[in-house]
Amino acid sequence: MAACVAQLGEFPQIAAVGVNCSRPELMTPLLRRMRGHTDKPLLVYPNSGERYDAKSKQWSGSAGTTRFGHQAREWYAEGARLIGGCCRTTPEDIRGVSACAEAEHWK
Repeated sequence: MAACVAQLGEFPQIAAVGVNCSRPELMTPLLRRMRGHTDKPLLVYPNSGERYDAKSKQWSGSAGTTRFGHQAREWYAEGARLIGGCCRTTPEDIRGVSACAEAEHWK
């Protein structure tokens, strides 16, 4: 991950680097691998935590129990500056991120 992020730094048309559509609990370790290897903003757009089976084209499991707002604090602390949601996240998840950003006065 670090090597990939570092190589992308030389391309001015790439505005940010990050991870999307992965389980929320993977975001923090991935951010830790990326930060320090790029000057570009880091982003995370996790999915709901459920798993998608491409063969059966179905989702399984349940969404994570930790609210995105709580997790967003950690992602922001690890360097993420673009935080959103991907597959099966809800408006409630995004509201949690927004509320966290407002409460923490993120810039």
